[in-house]
Amino acid sequence: MKKILFSFFITAVVLSCKQPATNTSMAKAPVDSLMKAWADGWSGHDSAAVMHLFTADALLMDDNLIAAGAERIAAKWISPNIRVVNNFKATGLQQWSAGDRAGYSGKYEFDVIVKDSVVAKPAGAFTINWIKGDKGDWKITTAAIHSFMEKK
Repeated sequence: MKKILFSFFITAVVLSCKQPATNTSMAKAPVDSLMKAWADGWSGHDSAAVMHLFTADALLMDDNLIAAGAERIAAKWISPNIRVVNNFKATGLQQWSAGDRAGYSGKYEFDVIVKDSVVAKPAGAFTINWIKGDKGDWKITTAAIHSFMEKK
């Protein structure tokens, strides 16, 4: 009998300590549309659109380059590569979002086309982090890109 009373007592204490769940909602970043803008900019050979996705003080790292600042990223990475990227595709591995920050990690692949023929299909993995600006716009603050061996 003592065991039963003790069990009821413990159950009552545990249930009385339980706090009600609060329904606070936090606005999530539109990660899917941010990734669509990234893919559309590259596939459309629109260097201005891709550059506009970065904050002024963004950091980009790839296999051969570390570039700080949107101007340097544009000159050293976007401009030399924008014309070779066709049919950019990203496959998400993980994404996250908080009130003013978001991130996406995934694999990428695109076609390099010369004279209407696909001559290479570079692929790799990448992580992009965004921050929400004062005007509500989302900009890339860091990007890390790693290429795999080319697939044929």
